Amino acid sequence: HSFFGATSLFSSTPQSISLRARSWGIGLGSIVMVGVPIMIISAKTVQITLPLLLVAALAGAIVRERLAQLAVPRTPDAIALMLLIGFAMLSGLWSAVPWASASIAAMAAVIAVGSLALMALLRQERTEDIRHIGEGLWIGVLVGALYTIVEVASGQALKIWAYNLLSLGPDVLEPDRYFTWENGVLVAVHSDDLTRNVVPIPLLMWPALMTVAALRERKWRRNVGAALVCLSLLAVFGATSETAKLAIVAGGLTFVLARYAPPAARYAVPIAWVAACLAAIPLVLLMRHLEWQDASWLQLSAQMRIVSWSEIAHRVAAAPLFGVGADMTYFIEPTVSEAPRAFPEWGGSALAHPHNVYLQAWHELGLAGVLLMTAFGLALLRTISRLDVVVQPYALALFSTAAVQIASSYNIWQIWFMCLFGFAAVMFAVGQKNIESQSAILA
Repeated sequence: HSFFGATSLFSSTPQSISLRARSWGIGLGSIVMVGVPIMIISAKTVQITLPLLLVAALAGAIVRERLAQLAVPRTPDAIALMLLIGFAMLSGLWSAVPWASASIAAMAAVIAVGSLALMALLRQERTEDIRHIGEGLWIGVLVGALYTIVEVASGQALKIWAYNLLSLGPDVLEPDRYFTWENGVLVAVHSDDLTRNVVPIPLLMWPALMTVAALRERKWRRNVGAALVCLSLLAVFGATSETAKLAIVAGGLTFVLARYAPPAARYAVPIAWVAACLAAIPLVLLMRHLEWQDASWLQLSAQMRIVSWSEIAHRVAAAPLFGVGADMTYFIEPTVSEAPRAFPEWGGSALAHPHNVYLQAWHELGLAGVLLMTAFGLALLRTISRLDVVVQPYALALFSTAAVQIASSYNIWQIWFMCLFGFAAVMFAVGQKNIESQSAILA
């Protein structure tokens, strides 16, 4: 299939639908094809791409008189998600900054409902249109991964050139420690500046592979799929995000397990999810007791994570049932009481991000919130178990990738982070429909 060609790699017959009839699919696919590499270059742009895609899909539904057919999913997993977000909003009643907890939870609700609505809108698109979106996805991931590889190999020469061309100075670029200047000219960028760039790749690789798996020609499936996996791995392992590396490996192992031993995967993934949610505190305290924060075999970033997690875990006892309120970790800013021996100057620093969503749920939403989070994950896994057997390995791989990603990343209430998970879910719906339509054609 090609945006401009006359035949399709997805079907066995020549393209019989006019370019005009496929214009909406081409338009949506173009937004994805441009938006994905841009969000890999700058992850925060996903909070622009997701609503832009929603507005475009809504406009298409209105113009083509399909909006009346729209039905936002009310599945158990969607209900469980909204209950979790609703409880986070309710936590504003007892948080130190009520408006902050309520407003960020309200934003999460908007993102969740918008993502669910977009999934519903795209599911009612014609097969030909959904193929354009799928093609835009895998092209976008390939371009974004290739860009990252070039930046890693060249010492971020493209970024340095662009920043100098735009005359961006130290007053604009942050954090200061990442940038080296000579006579007002940017000459070097620290490799850690690429950390956030690769965060979308492990999450979007699986939906992209689903769209590739729906290509009609076997040689295209093999070659594009191999390129997608290889470039994604090179990009992730070339950058400095250890979390992204763990996430993409976890997704790969889950995919293999689900593909060749489905019953084992159906038991292993839910057990791991429940353990991550309910046993996060004892696991972190055990790491601290074993003094892993000073272990020479761990990178400094991992040692710092263990210290951060330990500080958060010890604070859960202050409000064990309902937590201190959504996003209050950012406002309270716990401090580091005992830094790793390799980085003593870190002691006394504030922790704006918990870097572990499971611990963040315990600290901010307490046992009640953690149980709702656990229920949401199990409901989602239940929905996955009812999908087509061809789709299930991709779904479980994406679930595992996301579960590992949130175990050592950022703050779940960051708008771009929430949008990224919403966008990944939407792209999964695109990949699912691509695979199911191709299966129908083959049947």
